[in-house]
Amino acid sequence: MSCESALKRIWGGGRDAMALFTSRGPVAEVFRFGLVPIACRARNEDRSQVALSLNNNEVNIYGRAASEWKLQETLQGHDLRVTGIDWAPSTNRIVTCGAVSLLCI
Repeated sequence: MSCESALKRIWGGGRDAMALFTSRGPVAEVFRFGLVPIACRARNEDRSQVALSLNNNEVNIYGRAASEWKLQETLQGHDLRVTGIDWAPSTNRIVTCGAVSLLCI
């Protein structure tokens, strides 16, 4: 089953249901982070944390706790919507860019 068909099956295919799909072997896992679109995301090197921007000016960092994701930190600093996130594997730093070309490191 594709990730798109799994999303339609679980939430009825509505566009307001946004999820992060992760692949650990042959089975994809589905995690729900709310009803707003995920604008961009990045993971750390060992995939134990994920940084998400939920179509606003904040970046939420979630950590894996057993079988679910828990909010650990909220990064603020952009005036408008965050449009890109990257997580450097060797330095463990997060770089974001926003709608006004502001760079936060």
